[in-house]
Amino acid sequence: MVKPVFTIGPSEDAKQIRTEVFMDEQGFKNEFDELDPASVSLVLYLDGTPIATGRLVKVDPATYQIGRIAVRKEFRHKQIGSYLMAFLCEKARTMGATTAIVHAQLDKRDFYNRLGFYEYSGGVIDEDEGVPHIYLAKDLYAGSYRRRR
Repeated sequence: MVKPVFTIGPSEDAKQIRTEVFMDEQGFKNEFDELDPASVSLVLYLDGTPIATGRLVKVDPATYQIGRIAVRKEFRHKQIGSYLMAFLCEKARTMGATTAIVHAQLDKRDFYNRLGFYEYSGGVIDEDEGVPHIYLAKDLYAGSYRRRR
């Protein structure tokens, strides 16, 4: 059974997963930042084993940015990322958000599109440590999540 655990700021398990995925696998150098201490961090556990993490950062009263989405290699392609995003979107909604945004790695855009995220920045692509990223958004409504038309 998958169990979500939320904390303020990244837990040691969240830090370990982010280090493995972003620094060791993908080569990022600046993984941890000044937003971490005030962020709402989530770690998913499978039978007590930490398998994935992500965070929420408040942008304004109605908008939260979801980021630092990381799933340990052996748990990928098993819908763990989708579960992680569902928990984060629901948490943002319960904290008053009507919109969730992500600054996604460009090669992960299709994953986010399947979850109802859409391009809202005019499709502008920028780089984070040399990796192309794009801003995507999702509207959050009580009872259901719908894509803005």
